[in-house]
Amino acid sequence: MNNTQVVTIRMPLELKKRLEREAKYQGISMNRLTNYLLTVQLTQLETIASLESRLSKKSIPELQGKVRSILDKVPTRSVPSWDEKE
Repeated sequence: MNNTQVVTIRMPLELKKRLEREAKYQGISMNRLTNYLLTVQLTQLETIASLESRLSKKSIPELQGKVRSILDKVPTRSVPSWDEKE
């Protein structure tokens, strides 16, 4: 069974040219590049929404406490001389 469906979208000509150029540079089809870019962007949006939802249920002091707890576990090390501010 085929899990795909043909979808026609309208986009500015300049965007289409950019997609074609990048797909050619990557050595892949414009369809494959477009699917990849849409998947990446949609995943980022979904991740942000999920994090915002989870964070909205927490208080600022609770979040600050968790950050402090994490930072307390980071070992302290001296800064190498080549990395010190001048």
